Amino acid sequence: MKKLLMVLMVLCLIVSVSVVAEEIDAYTTASVTKSVLAGDAFAEAETILAAQSSLLSTADEVKAEGYVAKQGSTIAQIMSINPDGSVGLSTISEWKYENGKAYAKLTQGQNALNLSTPGATGTLLVKGTNGTYYIVHLKTESVVVLQYSEETAGQFDQYYSGAANKLNEYDITFEVLAIESSNALMFQ
Repeated sequence: MKKLLMVLMVLCLIVSVSVVAEEIDAYTTASVTKSVLAGDAFAEAETILAAQSSLLSTADEVKAEGYVAKQGSTIAQIMSINPDGSVGLSTISEWKYENGKAYAKLTQGQNALNLSTPGATGTLLVKGTNGTYYIVHLKTESVVVLQYSEETAGQFDQYYSGAANKLNEYDITFEVLAIESSNALMFQ
């Protein structure tokens, strides 16, 4: 009887492990704290994101006579999935939203590597000036890798943090898949 019970327990375990979880649309909400934007709300989010993005200025541009820094730019967080399945998160100052596209300059690191392949997906988190948080879902379209050297140093973004180790910069263009809004996020 003990053997039969043991076999049944093992079979139940095998069956429960082999059941694949149902996949759902990533942009549907199971919570009242966020919603997918459409119509006028989407247009308003685009306007806010464009106003809060940076100029993506290079070190040489910032040093040039007559350069004027953009007012109202804000930092953002960009997320991706690491090879081990954990979440990669980077705080960035050089990002831009324009005409349904997002752009980011990332210093070489795991998050940059995760997003450096066309088709890779990620998320940009931005706190809007209106107190709303925007969750911008991204898909990598193209990547330009800038290799660090004394000759290329001025082409890197103005806040580049990898000079000591001569790390590359990844200038990534993203397709925006969806924008969600939330009034409750932990970041920023």
